[in-house]
Amino acid sequence: MRKTHFFVLIILLAFLVSVQSAYAVPKNRTAVSPYVQTDANSTYSFVGITHPSLNTAVTQIGLTMAAVGFSDTVTSTSFTIGAGETYRIFVVSTNHSTINSSTITDTNVLFVAATSGSGQSGQLRMSLNATNPTVAVTNGLKLNNLNQISMWGAIVIPSSSTGFAMEFVGDAHDSAALQTTVALSHGRGIN
Repeated sequence: MRKTHFFVLIILLAFLVSVQSAYAVPKNRTAVSPYVQTDANSTYSFVGITHPSLNTAVTQIGLTMAAVGFSDTVTSTSFTIGAGETYRIFVVSTNHSTINSSTITDTNVLFVAATSGSGQSGQLRMSLNATNPTVAVTNGLKLNNLNQISMWGAIVIPSSSTGFAMEFVGDAHDSAALQTTVALSHGRGIN
């Protein structure tokens, strides 16, 4: 009886994984950091996005980054990153004392801001703006997706000069898309 329960459980798990995969957002279009945090003075989240100019990549990739799960109004930001560029993105309360648009004015710095000054946490979602993940060029195809950029981040606690790394679910893929073709021989039988 125990073996039967175990067998049924395995089949149910396999079914759930297959259903989840069938309805999931394509991995080359969305990446999520399961945890970001900010408050008025002591904590903020930092994300770096780089376009490393891979041979397989288009020269510009459009992205939208938004915080999800915060209890108040949170802004999202859309931007286009060019080959060789790095963007710094801060998830921060609008009234943060040291990290704000007055203290950091570089053109490649973006803010995803929570309006409340109290402690906030949630997730960070990055989405590809393009509708087609490949673009035709003279010598073949170039890829226009999240697999062509590099993401990293940290939750920063400035008062103690500490923090911890952010994880991105959806960015650990090969730089080149794997395309397979199945050749079917119609009309041929076995003699």
